[in-house]
Amino acid sequence: MNQRDRFKAIIDFLDTQQEMNVNEGCLHTGVSPATIRRDFQELAKKGLVNKVWGGITGKLGGGINHAMLPVAIRETKYAGEKRKIAEKAASLVRDGDVVIIDGGTTTLAMAPFLANRNIKIITNSILLAHQVYKDRDTTTGAEVFLTGGLLFPDSGLLVGPQTSENIRQFYATLGFLSVGGIDRATASNTDQLIVANEKAIIEQSEQTIVLADHSKFGIKDMCKICDIKELNMLITDKHRSTIEYVKEIRNAGVEVFEV
Repeated sequence: MNQRDRFKAIIDFLDTQQEMNVNEGCLHTGVSPATIRRDFQELAKKGLVNKVWGGITGKLGGGINHAMLPVAIRETKYAGEKRKIAEKAASLVRDGDVVIIDGGTTTLAMAPFLANRNIKIITNSILLAHQVYKDRDTTTGAEVFLTGGLLFPDSGLLVGPQTSENIRQFYATLGFLSVGGIDRATASNTDQLIVANEKAIIEQSEQTIVLADHSKFGIKDMCKICDIKELNMLITDKHRSTIEYVKEIRNAGVEVFEV
């Protein structure tokens, strides 16, 4: 098991057990005490866990705040659901469209479905731009325009005033957003710089579409992106925990696809 896989295994364990000691870490990942101690130190250094005597806990003694995790770990969470959501989102794009795609692990999963389309993509995600480039196998595939801006830590995401200003130079048919949380009334995210860019995407898009798996429901992050009624569409996976949320979001006039 490589370090990335060990980090994911440790974080998944903390989601349910809240604390892990060295022996549990060794049994769970199959590595030596020395290696698991180094992993604990690295996770603590990144601010993802708390070091305690003999082991670690999630931040604040509880589970992990997944919005804080590096993208390489976040993209493995609910990967199957994200792929289905992304495929549905990509199916809404028509040849000739100009689309703005926000950075995020679910929006990143759109890349293989769009790479060989006759479209223009504006994005603040270095990872998305690179993935489209890798997946494109023709010279007539998607054109990609990067916004520029400050590189946000562990995300591949460009943010800041320059990013927002560049987004406002474009008009798009569809704007695709990735959110940190969604409840009955609002969509939200973890950072003011990220949210400022997402507000610009909403302003410049004829239709705004949020991509959110079921784990995002019931969460209200620090910064409000918009009211639910400002969205045109939500694409999510079908899950028993979101039934009431989906009902109320539809009642607010938002079209919802459950895949």
